[in-house]
Amino acid sequence: MIRTLQPSFQPSVRGLLSVLLVLVTGLGACDPPGDAPRRGFALLAAVAAGDFAVGVEPTAGLAFDHGPRPARITADHERRPAVLLPPGAWSWRGRVPEAAQFQAGAALAAPLPGAVLEVTVTVAAGATREVAAVARATERQWLDVGVDLGHYAGRWTEIEVRATVTVGGATPPPDTLIAWAPASIVGESGQGGTGAAPNVLFIVIDTLRADHLSCYGYERPTTPHIDRLLAERGVLLEDAYSQAPWTLPSVISFLTGHYPGEILAPKIGAFRFPEALPTLAEQMHQLGYETAGFNANPALHDGLGFDRGFTTFFAPPADFAWFQRHADDLNRRALPWLAAHQDRPFFLYLQYLDPHDPYHNPEIVNGRSPFYPDYGGNLTGTHVHGVYGGAHPLEQPEEDVAHLTALYDSEVHYVDRFVGQVIEALRPEVLANTLIVLTSDHGEELYDHGGWKHGQSLHQEQIRVPLLFRWDGRLPAGQRLGGEVELVDLMPTLVAAAGGKADPRWVGVDLLPALTGAAPLPRRPAFAQHLSFGPLRATAVLDGQKLMAFDRQTPFAPVDSVQAHVWQLDLERFPALELFDLKADPGERRNLLTESAASAASAADVDRLARVIHHRFQAQGGGLRLAASGVPVGQRLVARVRFAAPPEAVETFFLADADAVAWEGDLVRLEIVGDPLTGLPQRGLVVEGENLTVTAVEVTLEDAPLGPEAVQWSAGERWPEAAGDGPALQLWQPKGRAVQPVAEEDPETRQRLQALGYLGS
Repeated sequence: MIRTLQPSFQPSVRGLLSVLLVLVTGLGACDPPGDAPRRGFALLAAVAAGDFAVGVEPTAGLAFDHGPRPARITADHERRPAVLLPPGAWSWRGRVPEAAQFQAGAALAAPLPGAVLEVTVTVAAGATREVAAVARATERQWLDVGVDLGHYAGRWTEIEVRATVTVGGATPPPDTLIAWAPASIVGESGQGGTGAAPNVLFIVIDTLRADHLSCYGYERPTTPHIDRLLAERGVLLEDAYSQAPWTLPSVISFLTGHYPGEILAPKIGAFRFPEALPTLAEQMHQLGYETAGFNANPALHDGLGFDRGFTTFFAPPADFAWFQRHADDLNRRALPWLAAHQDRPFFLYLQYLDPHDPYHNPEIVNGRSPFYPDYGGNLTGTHVHGVYGGAHPLEQPEEDVAHLTALYDSEVHYVDRFVGQVIEALRPEVLANTLIVLTSDHGEELYDHGGWKHGQSLHQEQIRVPLLFRWDGRLPAGQRLGGEVELVDLMPTLVAAAGGKADPRWVGVDLLPALTGAAPLPRRPAFAQHLSFGPLRATAVLDGQKLMAFDRQTPFAPVDSVQAHVWQLDLERFPALELFDLKADPGERRNLLTESAASAASAADVDRLARVIHHRFQAQGGGLRLAASGVPVGQRLVARVRFAAPPEAVETFFLADADAVAWEGDLVRLEIVGDPLTGLPQRGLVVEGENLTVTAVEVTLEDAPLGPEAVQWSAGERWPEAAGDGPALQLWQPKGRAVQPVAEEDPETRQRLQALGYLGS
């Protein structure tokens, strides 16, 4: 436990000083001759530059009794670059800059059972000497203290920082070391000015669907701070889409600028950041930014490369107990870092876990949300996963759904407060040159289409996410932009804002011209796929028209009761193909491909959006694609393809329910029934193997042989368009993946995903 008389993130210690003020004659630092400049310091930078004294008391600057040694130290799962010193005191002398804040963090460099660490900060100026902060830790973790030096501005001041360690009341071992990180005096930064590269504050709120923010039109006041500090003072994107409905593929996607299916292996346990692709944090670090990442989601960890590029990094362990922590815990770690780094360009990434299930936080009392306090049922926010997996059926569906929705909304309301706390912790001159972006990795289903949580569906509640930007003086306040954008657009946008160059491999686009009003928002389709357990699911959205495809034909064997329940539910509620007009039907209640709703316009929209899906899957490379097209309604096309060697694998590619496939030895048989309402215009198989040489092809329509013109061969980067309107079989060899994913599963990733319910036990 930590006892802190002066919390590190509070802006003032004036009340504490009035109690602890001690006047001592002769102990204060005396003003040196001349007019020394007012400046602060950063401990790590000073040590790296050799700008310090050892064993003597210099007129100005840093002084140590022992030589400092740089290191990287992890305490309480948070890694910091640090300076190692024995217990004792070190000091700084100089003129304090305007509006200055002293910030210091300390931890035991190595575990020491039973140890107590105490940090004391003493400030002296002239005849005045005061104990400004005292903090104590009884567990090994980072102990952060902060002192407001505003009333010392311009005065010659000495700051002494002392660390003492006891073990059971006794002296610690002689090799005990203290890790100091950070330690700095930050004054007015001079970061203002529209010509300077901005600081970047990147906020991700896990599991946050766009339509439950009040600034997106939700009837409950869930996000007052986001509304006031971002929506009213920046640009809100109305239709932003995640590229996957759950954390790992989504975050890997927007932090690399690539669609997840193009860079990830098929096995979920093998998901990780490819070594060949730089992450956003690495890009920002190369551009000269101080980088820090604080993440509350146990699915993301350094073993999969999430920490790359972050000098300071926190991620929780694979322990379900960490789901009991909330946004306040993340801010407790992040705010001291922010206080210590506002005098230089910084990139700060924050990923809050709220409002991920279980739905509970200090605002929820006796299991009831203030938004719905009169619920009379038995469900609590801890039952959400059981409801999702069928273990807790809804006894009073209408009331239960309303209750769980209110609990989710309370989670949103709770995290909103801490987002506001971070933004308001920025000094005014720093805020004036900080680009803030807020989004989510995915949304959350609240029985909208008969299911719960996230990861399986591609309906709006799971992939439409908030996206807001604020950059004072550069972006217009209160602007709202319609039109589809994707989270893969974040990488090129933020790197461009920081003055970096675009990587031609990125699939997203720079949104800055549209955000500033210099150009219209690019008209580009949005794409997502589910990348969770079960067969392929994909969607494409353009101009408010949305096509969803679900490969129900691929055999799937659930590994536990949760997967079995969810899979059966998905088979019952999702057809193979759905088309929605989101402008007229934002809740996706009316599938335009039903017999009563189908039209020529619907067929044209299917054809247009299907090309997007084909184009995105072709970039995932591999295998030989067999696709039938132009099959007349109600008729049956049968293709028999023989290979020089038996294929290693045959996978379906969005077949309709009436289609069929058979594979025996070196012969693959594909059967497609023409029906524009139930399957993609081009659909078929992906055949994998070392030797995919085709030795014979036979195609029939209603048992009548088709001529050689019905067999179309192609290879290359683009999905082939069907030649003509007649029935045809296309054999297409796509170009291989640009980035080869790692195929081996990571045991730690599997453990974490099992704890989260994404993988069966």
